[in-house]
Amino acid sequence: MALFPIWIDWQGVPCLIAGGGSLARRKAELLCAQGADVTVAAPEICSELRALPVTVLCRTVRAEDVEGRFLVVDATGDAEAEALLRDACRAGHIPFNSACRGEDTTALFPAVHRQGRTVLAVSSTGASPAASAWLRDRLAEHIPERMDEILAILARLRPLSREYFDDQPTRRRFLRRCLDAMLVKGEPLAPEEIEDLRQAIQTERESIKEEQER
Repeated sequence: MALFPIWIDWQGVPCLIAGGGSLARRKAELLCAQGADVTVAAPEICSELRALPVTVLCRTVRAEDVEGRFLVVDATGDAEAEALLRDACRAGHIPFNSACRGEDTTALFPAVHRQGRTVLAVSSTGASPAASAWLRDRLAEHIPERMDEILAILARLRPLSREYFDDQPTRRRFLRRCLDAMLVKGEPLAPEEIEDLRQAIQTERESIKEEQER
């Protein structure tokens, strides 16, 4: 399985979940929380799932239900339904997740940690959800409490770095120096501290240029 993580804006993205039990509910909760447009298909659908902002199809899922979907999830626990959806998704090049079996799954739900603007996701490529959750929790322990403030500073510095320096390597070095300083400090830099770093980078660049011209 050749997986590559990529962040997607799920607002309004059409998704299909086959199944009406607790497993389908958990998958629907994850997608609905991101604003996805979720349709659920199953002959029987639990009340907790009906309470979510989903479109309900009270019938057995069909192959044509995958048309126009960005993601399809099978949570039926039925091998025949899974095979039907898997084949339909394969034909339509639609990412497919089997919540019950890992075989032929082309999309996985990672263990996710959110802290403001920071989103951490870990996958064991289907080997062990428990291991993914353990790794996620261990990594999350190292995120600074004020990471959101640090990110806000970095977001403001990116366009400013283009005003400070006219070459990408120097801009990258300046931004990385600012990030490293804030991570060590555990909080945002004051304006004068940023200015000190800017001047230090400028001095380094001029020294390098002088050496090259000799």
